[in-house]
Amino acid sequence: MKKGSKILLCVSLCLCLISGIFASAFMTDHGAVDVEDLRVVVDDGKYITAQIYIPKLASAENKLPLIVVQHGSYNNYDHQDQNMIELARRGFVVISPDAYNHGNSYVIDGGTQFTNCIHLIDYACSSYTFIDLDKVGISGHSMGAGIASETVRHYFEQAATGAGPNRVSAIVDVGYDPQYTPYQFEGVDEPVDLTIDWGVIAAKYDEWFFKDANGDPRGYLQNPNAVAFINQLDGVDVTEVVNHKIYTGTIDGEEYIRVINQNTEIHPLNHFSKNSCADMINFFYAAFGVPSGYEKIDAYDQIWQWKEFFNCVGLVGILLFLFPFADMLMSGTKFFAELKQPEPAPAPALSDGKKKASYWITYAINTIIPALLVVPIAFKLIGKQSFVPSTVTQWFGEPNTNELAAWTLAVAIALLAVFLISHALTKGKGEKGVPECWGVKTSLRVLWKSFLLAVATVSAAYVILFFTDLVFNVDFRIWVIDMRVFDRVKLPFLLAYIPAWILFYLVNSLLVNGGNRVEGRPMWLTLLISCIGNIAGIAVLIFIQYHGLINNGTFAFNSMRIVNLFPLIVLIPVGTLISRRFFKETGKIYAGSFVIAILYCLMTVANTMVNATILY
Repeated sequence: MKKGSKILLCVSLCLCLISGIFASAFMTDHGAVDVEDLRVVVDDGKYITAQIYIPKLASAENKLPLIVVQHGSYNNYDHQDQNMIELARRGFVVISPDAYNHGNSYVIDGGTQFTNCIHLIDYACSSYTFIDLDKVGISGHSMGAGIASETVRHYFEQAATGAGPNRVSAIVDVGYDPQYTPYQFEGVDEPVDLTIDWGVIAAKYDEWFFKDANGDPRGYLQNPNAVAFINQLDGVDVTEVVNHKIYTGTIDGEEYIRVINQNTEIHPLNHFSKNSCADMINFFYAAFGVPSGYEKIDAYDQIWQWKEFFNCVGLVGILLFLFPFADMLMSGTKFFAELKQPEPAPAPALSDGKKKASYWITYAINTIIPALLVVPIAFKLIGKQSFVPSTVTQWFGEPNTNELAAWTLAVAIALLAVFLISHALTKGKGEKGVPECWGVKTSLRVLWKSFLLAVATVSAAYVILFFTDLVFNVDFRIWVIDMRVFDRVKLPFLLAYIPAWILFYLVNSLLVNGGNRVEGRPMWLTLLISCIGNIAGIAVLIFIQYHGLINNGTFAFNSMRIVNLFPLIVLIPVGTLISRRFFKETGKIYAGSFVIAILYCLMTVANTMVNATILY
């Protein structure tokens, strides 16, 4: 094992340790908040996983408000970090659950049920003596706001029909339209007024909600729905909503508040936004006051970004860990030693105009192909033009992953076909077979050992992750890129989806090391050209979508399919760099491609919605 690999291995492990220590420190506000994992089993055997943040001053003698914050679709409770951390350090008890079919909560075949927050609130209110039962709030993002709204509706109906108390007295819908009209319940003669404090946090460029008749979300503050929402309050009569203004008025003789906060951001940034976080804080301060024993902290005095930064440090550490750990196995064991082979010579220089033209035409086509296949493969063929991904079977139970896997497979086949056709048209006279520079020729024994090396390497990375979760209760991630712990439900999906990822990264490595690595071209330029080719097409797709939305409020493509591309802008180039390092050491495309494919596939299946499973 080379000295450089030893140093890199030590650095990567240190980064993971630093990540765990400091992410945990900021998560707990340096010990001022206790963070505990929950697994609540409900009457029918279903279970809900969650985290609860308990401020140190919470006690039976000093009861504190409870706020439940619910993530959106295809996410998990970690995506409410900003709200959990900032509300808890201000003295609110906060619970963030995994919705059914998300995270590690129970999988309900056929889709998510919107009842998990009801079960969780009932559990919390009956189990914890430190909760002020008169100050229970709820918030959710996107689908999570739909769950929050259904939860409020449930408690209103429960109170209206005499079946039980209305436990929730405040709600914030984030990235989701609020209730605009009174409730209508079967068996209740009169409409039930919305006697609750209600707030809204809206992205100016929201891809799904707050739209006018033309589908434009930008003018929501002037939208008749927004005006009607504020005018639910007696004594308030507005024709245009003032952004961030907390309106106070009465409903049925009692005082309540309404507020709409519109921030200049997109829907996925609602849960990664200083402004939206501040709006959440200000709302619950207005609804519940400053919790007993705590002083008011300015809403823009936030520390959650530091936790996210150190979560990202851990993710960087894990990515840096992959090659040096594999190098240690190849250098230190007889079994893997034969995988170390000299790097083959690069492809011949582009010596004439025909070869140059063929190379750059092939490069341009392969850059465009991924973007061209998103809509026909993901949206139309697999997604069947549904509003959001929903196609599943028991073996292929993740709707988002189904579309991504099919697109990945189609892209790999198309890129390989174009590459091979180009080679056939330009190969030298008398040139036969597969060129050595491709790093493809191998034996079954080397191929098998390359796969085992990848399994060992990714397994070691996840041992670090599970250790970090066990000791520090944090994972490795940034925004929508998440390497998180998983349960047994996810493992069959790894087997189902891994072929698509393996083929894609084998083809990617072939194009980088067999196509872009040409004689006379410096390696930094080869990598730059490769990374640009990886993402330029989908970057243009994203630009087209948001240029239209920002400038005229129109959408060129289905929003969910474009949002699903965001992580790839980072992950594919990073995978290219790592697999290139493996190629340099092994002379083959296999080991590095297997490592990245297994890691990325497992990250994907562990971090999205599951709508069907073979396990129960």
